[in-house]
Amino acid sequence: MREKFDAILYIDVLEHIKEDAELVQAAQHLKANGVIIVLAPAFPWLYTPFDAAIGHFRRYTRNSLRAIAPRGLREEKFIYLDAFGVLASAGNLLFLQAANASVGQMRFWDNCLVPLSGVMDRLLAFSLGRSVLAIWRKTP
Repeated sequence: MREKFDAILYIDVLEHIKEDAELVQAAQHLKANGVIIVLAPAFPWLYTPFDAAIGHFRRYTRNSLRAIAPRGLREEKFIYLDAFGVLASAGNLLFLQAANASVGQMRFWDNCLVPLSGVMDRLLAFSLGRSVLAIWRKTP
């Protein structure tokens, strides 16, 4: 495939791909000034049997995601998102140890924790979160 794209998105996908060479291949299909955007689960210490059950090979930190960045791309943004999600995930890992979230837990997450995380993410300068967001731009 020789097509070139303005943007390539990996929204909760990269952690399902066994080999880290995926981004190198993706970068070959970017137009000049094109971007690769990755949103992935953060913090390996939050990895649970649920991650394995849904096909996750890993979770990332900013540094581990930076380590697999293709050459020729300029880092534009590297932040964590969903600060309260870290607390909820850690609570599940340490206390509940539930394999899946219940409907009630998902509603609580969506209705309470997500709005609080929007505020907390900014207060913490996007330094902690359940997900990591990376944006790279291909230099001309």
